[in-house]
Amino acid sequence: MKHKKLLIGVSALAGSYFIARNIAGDHTGDEHINDDNPYIPPMSALSDAEKETLYLSVVKPALDRILSFTGLIVLAPVFGVIALAVFADDPGPVIFTQKRIGKNKIFFNCHKFRTMKMSTPHDVPTHQLENPESYITRVGAILRRTSLDELPQIWDIFCGKMSVIGPRPALWNQDDLVAEREKYGANNIMPGLTGMAQISGRDELEIVDKARLDGEYTRVLSDGGVKALVTDAKCFFGTIKSVWSHDGVVEGGTGTLASAASKTAAGGQESSTVKIRRMEPVDPADAGFEDYGCYKHFNIDKEQKVQVLIAGAGSYIGESFKNYCALHYMNIECTVIDMRDPSWRSCDFSAFDTVFHVAGIAHADVGHTTPEQQELYYAVNTDLAMECAEKAKKAGVKQFIFMSSMIIYGGRKFIDAKTVPAPANFYGNSKWLGDVGVRRLADEQFKTAVLRPPMIYGKGSLGNYPILAKMAKRLPFFPDVENRRSMLYIENLCEFVGLLILSGEGGIYFPQNAEYSKTSDLVKTIGNTTHRPVRLSRALALAVELAKIVPGKVKGLADKAFGSSYYDQRLSKYDGLDYQKIGLEESIKRTEGTGADTSLNFQRSDCVDKKKEKKHILLISQYFYPEAFRVNDMAAEWVKRGYKVTVLTGIPNYPMGKFFDGYGYKQKRRETWNGVDIIRIPLIPRGNSKHKLLNAAGMSVNYLSFAASGRRWVKKNNISADLVYTYEVSPMTQALIGTWYSKKYNIPHYLYVTDLWPENVESVTGIHSQAVIKPIQRMVDYIYQNTERIFTCSQSFISRIEARGINKEKIEFWPQYAEEYYKPAAREGNLLPQDGIINLVFAGNVGFAQGMDILVKAAEILKKDHTIVRFNIVGDGRYLPELQKNIKAVSVEEYFHFIPRQAAEAIPGYLAFADALLITLSKSDVFSITLPAKTQSCFACGRPVLVSADGEIQDIVNSAGAGLCSGAEDVDGFVENIKKMIGMDEATRRNG
Repeated sequence: MKHKKLLIGVSALAGSYFIARNIAGDHTGDEHINDDNPYIPPMSALSDAEKETLYLSVVKPALDRILSFTGLIVLAPVFGVIALAVFADDPGPVIFTQKRIGKNKIFFNCHKFRTMKMSTPHDVPTHQLENPESYITRVGAILRRTSLDELPQIWDIFCGKMSVIGPRPALWNQDDLVAEREKYGANNIMPGLTGMAQISGRDELEIVDKARLDGEYTRVLSDGGVKALVTDAKCFFGTIKSVWSHDGVVEGGTGTLASAASKTAAGGQESSTVKIRRMEPVDPADAGFEDYGCYKHFNIDKEQKVQVLIAGAGSYIGESFKNYCALHYMNIECTVIDMRDPSWRSCDFSAFDTVFHVAGIAHADVGHTTPEQQELYYAVNTDLAMECAEKAKKAGVKQFIFMSSMIIYGGRKFIDAKTVPAPANFYGNSKWLGDVGVRRLADEQFKTAVLRPPMIYGKGSLGNYPILAKMAKRLPFFPDVENRRSMLYIENLCEFVGLLILSGEGGIYFPQNAEYSKTSDLVKTIGNTTHRPVRLSRALALAVELAKIVPGKVKGLADKAFGSSYYDQRLSKYDGLDYQKIGLEESIKRTEGTGADTSLNFQRSDCVDKKKEKKHILLISQYFYPEAFRVNDMAAEWVKRGYKVTVLTGIPNYPMGKFFDGYGYKQKRRETWNGVDIIRIPLIPRGNSKHKLLNAAGMSVNYLSFAASGRRWVKKNNISADLVYTYEVSPMTQALIGTWYSKKYNIPHYLYVTDLWPENVESVTGIHSQAVIKPIQRMVDYIYQNTERIFTCSQSFISRIEARGINKEKIEFWPQYAEEYYKPAAREGNLLPQDGIINLVFAGNVGFAQGMDILVKAAEILKKDHTIVRFNIVGDGRYLPELQKNIKAVSVEEYFHFIPRQAAEAIPGYLAFADALLITLSKSDVFSITLPAKTQSCFACGRPVLVSADGEIQDIVNSAGAGLCSGAEDVDGFVENIKKMIGMDEATRRNG
């Protein structure tokens, strides 16, 4: 049985190998890639050794194929995970090719995982891009730091384009490197993943030195024999050692470390040396075991008033604590100073009881920093903290709180009361030196409290949590790996700091959540909370375990994401400090915006002084007319209050490529109106087909064109907002753009709802098929679930939205309003006929939802009764042609007077001539109960109303005594009310 299984396994591998070889044989690449190659030499220039050496022509290619095929098989799960991550982060091809110089200076396409956005200009080198960092995706940044983007080159080795060992392939335009290698014949051998230069300094080497080492390797390879094999083995295992110890890795490539190290941080001038603080072994006596908070007892007066100075403007922790106190500790008054502004040194600290020092640099990429950057960490995390503490002590401040970090333990898995700090890099060391230095200043009059928290997360946080959250929302599967992590929710931290300040105590503290986290379960919880279930896979866990044994950054990344790092819970329990208020699951709900609204008003923490920065609101609305409109007024008001506002809107119902809207207004693709930046998206006309499916299809094309163009314009213009506000859930695509943007940039999304979808699909399209409605319902549910706040124009909408599984606490009634020009106007001119016939006026959009066929039916009845009225229709819309057709069909044209759509501010003039105003709605599940915006406008103009609708509008009109109401599509009731209105005199109509 064992032999049979072995035979099957061997057969499968053999079959896979030959299939792969056939694919590789067909993979010739671009046949024209060398058409403009200036490097190709004549074949006679190739060395005889290259043609005849047995090792070079037989042994080395065989080893390359064996190793590369093994790598493709073993690393297949890793390839899959990376491919999923690349696509989830920025949909599009996961592999891209780059032209490199191969054997004999022949060009070939080198494969890599894509690390840059799809919007990146094509065929433009990275260094020639303006602000290239903005084009690198989040996953791409990780792949670049860990060199995982190079993994697809294993396929190039299998295809015979590269070797495992050899000179790294030069870029097609690296003339200087090619020229240097030419001196040693190093251009005539197969390029490799690694080589002699990689184990002898890597990026620290200048081009001349790299080429010399490549030449030495070429000479040994040309000699062949055992020495060549030993040299390849030395390079292979030497690379593992080099990567493991991070030797010579510098961002930017060849020779940059030496030049970078020769410049000073102050002015960029050349200097022979750069002062770098060296890491020294930690003295256990500095650990502070005896001062741990878990050994203390706290008596707290929660009513005392305390003045707190938060040192560090724009800090996520500092801003969160300030907002938390405003809600929960109003007796703690917080003042914030900017530590980047040298003027902080002249600030009078004597007025404060506590200084809470939160300024610092974190999230260091320790493998890609210059000596100057490393020194900056010490300058901020150590020197600045010490200077601030010394100033506080001299000023008579009673308590100083310093934010240290778990990083000082150097990645230890388990930390208890006996664990001695052991920083593993300059970032951890800079925090450790600040930790020790501040504590050494403590005495009876000056208490110093040091906090060593684990990963802090919450709404608006930076670091690893947002990355995990993004993966949870995009990936259907996630590795199920067993690990244990300490974490700290921001509200728990704020509660802890508040209690600690009120206690006035010093000491060393390890605040954390009451429960540990597991990365896989955390991702699953985020997925469930945001209604995107994630399946945990033990099979994918194999890829993680494989990554953990790969030396260097790959292992470091896997350990960081899936390793264990946690405090003994006994370190985090304090007698008298009850701060672990929020459990893990509830904290995830609050962080993802689906739980209770804590109203902490968190801001994005990006080291920008929030006092000096205008808040940026991205407003998305299908229509933004040149004349006044409610959403326009809102945008203009935001500008008045100091906000920056960008509007993404459409140009409705006009042939593509033209810039006149449906009402004859010339509009630009981008313009500024009253301080508002407007970006207009051309919309394809929806059409007025009498065929329901064609009409629905036209509407879908219209919506999809808005969605596609909208996302493209947002990316193209690099819009960076602090909040996105969507006016209307219909059409869904604009709300989907708002949802996409808020999730992409982790900012709040607010939505205003004036009608419900998919409830009104039938009214708009005439379609009631579940095959159409169900997908729309799922999209709308997605929008509601991923919206921070939902505002509705109708009280009746709240229960309907809540019934879709939406937390009622995030739904708020926000009635529409009448613009200031909607007020009683004088009857000037001859806007309406004055011939003694009663004028009933409808002003607004003539759509399917308005149910205006009731006017046609009423006119028929009134004509038979020889009762004369005039229905004045001020406006137009998609239903207007059909309405006019229906009027003509029953010969009641004399009852109707059509007036083309007017600017909104002109409408009150028409309403002034009305004996009564008309509000009609269709008998649909939604429109019959909604509260139209025109209701407030009619009331503001002081004219009585005739209503044909159900629900909320009837309650309002009847309670106000502002008119006569009948049910939606109740023709008899509507006609009876018209006759009543005719029988009233002017005073009675106005006063009810």
